[in-house]
Amino acid sequence: MSAPESAIRSFRQDEAGDWIAELECGHAQHVRHRPPMEVREWVVTEEGRRGRIRAKLPCRYCRMPRLPATVSEYKRTAVFDAKTTPSGLRARHTTKAGVWGEIVVVEGRVLYVIEDEEDATFILRPDTPGAIAPQAPHHVEPYDDARFYVRFLR
Repeated sequence: MSAPESAIRSFRQDEAGDWIAELECGHAQHVRHRPPMEVREWVVTEEGRRGRIRAKLPCRYCRMPRLPATVSEYKRTAVFDAKTTPSGLRARHTTKAGVWGEIVVVEGRVLYVIEDEEDATFILRPDTPGAIAPQAPHHVEPYDDARFYVRFLR
């Protein structure tokens, strides 16, 4: 499944000076010029970036499931870090039928992998939670700087 496209709304720079495209879908995506891996000469000039407003980029985060508006939290885990994350969360597992999950990152980053979809990996941050669909096989791998918990909803 390919990532849906979303139009570029604006640009900003991160703390390292790399450019980030703000997309109409509400997600953000780095747009770097680092040949030969990433060739985007247009990003290095104001004129080039201005010329890409409204251009579409694939948004991998739009592939993530969305929590239904009708679900509510009924429990949550403790806050985990890279050392305290249970092995069961690092291995393939699922939620029960009718149960949604949400991975909430307090600080740092967590890799979230939806295993039944090709290339459905996401780096979650405090501003980017991860939605878990009922019975969808998945696992997480926290980075060294991570602190996160999981909310369960139905």
